[in-house]
Amino acid sequence: MQISKVTWQDLEEVEEMVRSVSEQDVLPLFNELGKSEYLSRVLPDIKKTFDESCFYSVKLVSDQRAIGFAALRDGNYLTHLFVAKEVQGQGAGRLLLDHVLTQTLEKEISLRSSVNAKAFYLAYGFEVTGVESEFNGIRFVPMGLIRG
Repeated sequence: MQISKVTWQDLEEVEEMVRSVSEQDVLPLFNELGKSEYLSRVLPDIKKTFDESCFYSVKLVSDQRAIGFAALRDGNYLTHLFVAKEVQGQGAGRLLLDHVLTQTLEKEISLRSSVNAKAFYLAYGFEVTGVESEFNGIRFVPMGLIRG
């Protein structure tokens, strides 16, 4: 597996991988409003993370295929972390998270975890910073990591 910064040529492949993971792991947790909001707003926002002026975005590749994607905004907010279903539980998520966090000197990292990823972030060392919430039908858990 190899991590590299995304390029505009990667957009379609990354979007497809994120869409596939979302359909399997994220969308089933939302009501109809949440599904609609996610599909119309969140997935198209992947393109915004390719803007290097405020995002550090990478892909994880295996056998010449994107199997993971992570994006860190302004050095302190993890906006996306997706791992293809077939490699979940094999360390790919930790590898991506380790990598993006080495790219920032920020001491506090925050995110809005999908409900199904909460345990992953807790195991990494993140803490829940608020109650599970919902915005336009999208459920999330606010979390943060304070680094020494």
